[in-house]
Amino acid sequence: MAVFEIKVNGHQRFRGDDVTAITLAADRLGRRETERVAMHVGTGGPGEREIHYLATNLVPGDEITIRVLEDAELPDDAYPAPESCSFCGSSHHDVHSLVAVQQKAICDRCLSSFSAVVLKGAPLPTGTAIREAAGAPICAFCEKGPPDVPAVLVRNDSAICPGCLRSCTDLREPNAG
Repeated sequence: MAVFEIKVNGHQRFRGDDVTAITLAADRLGRRETERVAMHVGTGGPGEREIHYLATNLVPGDEITIRVLEDAELPDDAYPAPESCSFCGSSHHDVHSLVAVQQKAICDRCLSSFSAVVLKGAPLPTGTAIREAAGAPICAFCEKGPPDVPAVLVRNDSAICPGCLRSCTDLREPNAG
């Protein structure tokens, strides 16, 4: 079976053999007329499908490299799918869905509560902080931190920026039930 290796701007973002789809999505965001380009990979068989979020806010000049490798080139420890949410620790058995990238994931419940903080000014969930200063943790999904992004939401040593939060929410919406 073929193994796919995907790099964004030279940083390896995915390596695996159970790829069912590689998607680049460009869309306009509401009234702001902002264009967003995101990339994700679908993996798994029926009943086990997962979406691995690879990049958001791609801009002109960003480079995406997709290589097809031999099975033998895939190390045994290459990015196993996360079994739980990196932010709240809930097992994949206890949540509706996980959006994952490499070894980090965010569950539908954290997406909902973090989105409520950003969009509606809801109180921060227990143990969550907003970090805006340079030197804050980097987003687990796009690998950017302040000042490259306005802020990150941090919980359990995992961070997510507003752009990635929006993209993960958008990825999950068609499956929302």
